[in-house]
Amino acid sequence: MEKQKLSFFKKVKTSVLDFDGYQSLAAEKISRTIIYIVLILLIFSIVISVICVCQFWSAINKLKNYVNTEISEIKYENYELSIIPSSGEKTIEIENSLTGQPMIIIDTEANEEETEADINKIESQENGILLLKDRIIIKNELLTRTEEYSYKTISEKYNINKIDKEELIKMLSGREIISALALLGVALILYMFIVFISNILIDIFVLALLAYIVSRIAGLRLKYSAIYNIATYSLTLPLILNIIYVIVNALTGFTIEYFNIMYNAIASIYIITAMLMIKSDVIKKQFELNKIIEEQARVRGELKRQEEEKKKQEEEERKRKEQEKEKEKEEKRKKREEKKEEGKISKEPEGDNA
Repeated sequence: MEKQKLSFFKKVKTSVLDFDGYQSLAAEKISRTIIYIVLILLIFSIVISVICVCQFWSAINKLKNYVNTEISEIKYENYELSIIPSSGEKTIEIENSLTGQPMIIIDTEANEEETEADINKIESQENGILLLKDRIIIKNELLTRTEEYSYKTISEKYNINKIDKEELIKMLSGREIISALALLGVALILYMFIVFISNILIDIFVLALLAYIVSRIAGLRLKYSAIYNIATYSLTLPLILNIIYVIVNALTGFTIEYFNIMYNAIASIYIITAMLMIKSDVIKKQFELNKIIEEQARVRGELKRQEEEKKKQEEEERKRKEQEKEKEKEEKRKKREEKKEEGKISKEPEGDNA
């Protein structure tokens, strides 16, 4: 009978809620397990990329409103940006009023020392944008490092040569920015996916090693493919929690200090529990097998006893029949002897008379 294949969502449900189901998951083909984890990571990458794009969009709107009200002059020419605030200050710092919103620093007249200080300040933030004279630096908590883009690269890519305040507001409100954000989203999905694949391979290797050790301690002789599958599926709940955590963090700023430790701890608990459940199931099946063997031995013994009794009865019946035959022969012999005796007696008087 062909084994029923589990759907993606059935695997997610089984991985999270059904420890007994890990025995079926362990028997899956490695190719199907790889497809499963790739789909989860792709969903994860899309969710995080969408959050990043939304944060960038929010920052752009915030920047647009600020430019409208607080900036007196903007000049971009020969790949250099100059921004003069209405207040006459040299540096502009726009604090994030809402949790998760980026800090924006504008310092187009900064020297080398001031630029270094501005970069350090942005790097200390969870989310931030730094506009300098010749480049823009973006920091996002979901990225592993700050991203730096020179105005020259941006200008050549989007054919931007000269900008003033009115043109900047128009650009920030037009279709170009939407197209740029769409391209950014696609690029982030690819970038995130590659990063997550690299990280997940390390996690699976470590968890597979743990699964191997636990299986040996439990006395289980599992195939390496089964150990790999168990390690992979044990990451389902941590990845789902990671997605939820990223969404909540982006919306509220709520953070869990030791989330990475919890992430690995949950996967480890799933592996240990799954191994113990498989061991329990093996013991249960072994017990049932022993009962079957005992019952088979009892049945064989009963059949042997019945066969021996039958043989014994047949032997007794044979002996009885032999005895009856002997008895009949003996009776016939006696009758013949009696007849012989009677014949002798009847002849003797005739002889005397003669």
